[in-house]
Amino acid sequence: MASSNRGQVLSLYRRILRVGWSWKAQNPSETKTERDYIINETQQLFRANKNITNMKNIKEHVAEGEARLEMAIHYKTPYPRPVNMPPNTITKGWGRGNIRRQNVSRPVYIKSIDNTS
Repeated sequence: MASSNRGQVLSLYRRILRVGWSWKAQNPSETKTERDYIINETQQLFRANKNITNMKNIKEHVAEGEARLEMAIHYKTPYPRPVNMPPNTITKGWGRGNIRRQNVSRPVYIKSIDNTS
């Protein structure tokens, strides 16, 4: 069952490592530190999740990996972006001026941090 996603998982792993090996930090003195972070974080998370067999969980982890990779490339930082609004935050309603409770879930790219902290 999990073997049907094997190619997708291995492809993601290789893509992330390639980005890590060729990473150039915005501050050149941080390049080695950020490269090491990308490679070590990738190896640690993939090893920690190697025994997952539930297809839904595998897809969620792949989606998280892809999201983190795209965000790292886009924002030029390998570190996960913080979540700005915790769940059940009180916010102003869009265009109405009324205050309401917003139920905001945690983004997919931050799940692995919840599991490791």
